[in-house]
Amino acid sequence: MSGGMAMAALPISHSEDTAAVSAARLSMREKLSYGAGEVASNLAWNMVTGFLLLYYTDVALLPVAALGTLMLVTRVADAVVDPLVGLLVDRTQSRFGKARPYLLWGAVPFGLLTVATFAVPGGGVGFRLTYAYVTFTLLGFVYALLYVPYGAMLPMLSRDPGEKTQLGSFRAMGSSLASIIAYGAVMPLVGMIGGQDRQFGFLVTAAIMGAGSAALYLLTFANTRERLSRPALGEGRKVGVSLRQMVANPIWRITIAAAILIFVKIGVMVSSFVYLAKDVLGKPAVISIALPLMSVAIMSGGFISRAYLLRFGKRRGNLCAIGLSLALFLTLPFAEGNLPLFTAIFVLSNIVGGIQATTTFVMAADAVEYQDRHFGDRAEGLLASTVSFGTKLGMALGIAATAYVLGWAGYAPGHASAGTNGALRWVFYGGQAALMLALMIVMSFYRYDSTVASAASVEKD
Repeated sequence: MSGGMAMAALPISHSEDTAAVSAARLSMREKLSYGAGEVASNLAWNMVTGFLLLYYTDVALLPVAALGTLMLVTRVADAVVDPLVGLLVDRTQSRFGKARPYLLWGAVPFGLLTVATFAVPGGGVGFRLTYAYVTFTLLGFVYALLYVPYGAMLPMLSRDPGEKTQLGSFRAMGSSLASIIAYGAVMPLVGMIGGQDRQFGFLVTAAIMGAGSAALYLLTFANTRERLSRPALGEGRKVGVSLRQMVANPIWRITIAAAILIFVKIGVMVSSFVYLAKDVLGKPAVISIALPLMSVAIMSGGFISRAYLLRFGKRRGNLCAIGLSLALFLTLPFAEGNLPLFTAIFVLSNIVGGIQATTTFVMAADAVEYQDRHFGDRAEGLLASTVSFGTKLGMALGIAATAYVLGWAGYAPGHASAGTNGALRWVFYGGQAALMLALMIVMSFYRYDSTVASAASVEKD
């Protein structure tokens, strides 16, 4: 283990914002290790968000009409926990810092619960639904204990805008890399390992993804160090005060709105595409091609995002990128008969995803700096937790929307119909277009950017 493991975060006060601390450069090893945490966060979790609904409907044989409610209730319950975890992080004090110890404590339980989630036993429908509710809820709770502290770490590592943007890029690319692995490998592994026994295939594949996530979280814990963090808040700090200050933070308000919309969009796109590919396009194999390529596109967007955002700014850069993505996406219905063209357009339209992800991560870090300058409280845990709340709420709404549409259209495994295919087209194409327009409206209000040299907390793009 690295020596940084034994160091507590360096406590700072507003007057101690020294040039040495602010200008500290991170090693590439630490940047890559921080990015590995995003791979850890998304490797097993992307298997869940991408294929759990399919597992529930086609393998565990749970009634699709009940799954929309299951997805919504469990994810909202999970999301509500996030702010509580954030408050806990802000009040944590240990020799490892405020956020890092949670990566140590939660990694292995998360891996084990990933396996349990894909191990729905036999029995009556009520028993199987109860098992699904319990395991999926517990998985979400442990995920919150990992992802909220991990997200809170970014503004603790550096205050330099270039460094933060690069860390945000590594996060975006890490998310895409995990998506490439999960979306590309899950279904082939299920078939290769399980053969006709898809239950066994899903179980072993979940074990592989869960073990990978746990190992990478421990790697992030070992090789990163918290530099910019105030001492843990005492019990005298009232939660209501922290919440009022957060709501008064204009950067946070835009960040949370953007995060919700982005993840509703992802939830709808990924969950509905699985069914669109196998029932509308009639090519289930394209799932393991198009979704990994989508993640390659998002990773490419993350790779160019640092230079792109520094050149065009967060507001103007995102408005242009989303507008281009929307124009491309609207051509997809006319390319369904040409699978290579359909895949190419789908992939190109998702390059903007890396730019959006980087922007969200950096805006969340900027919100911490605004909070510090205006209220004297960085509140990294609380701010990161509410952004995580937004992403989970968005994903829950997106996946639940797909499940509800399938239930309303009378979906039955292995029996595609014109009605369900039409409903899938509406939720996939129409849903994406509407959400992109909404995201453009939200980003049009963003006028803030962080600097190190200026004492001002915000400036116009």
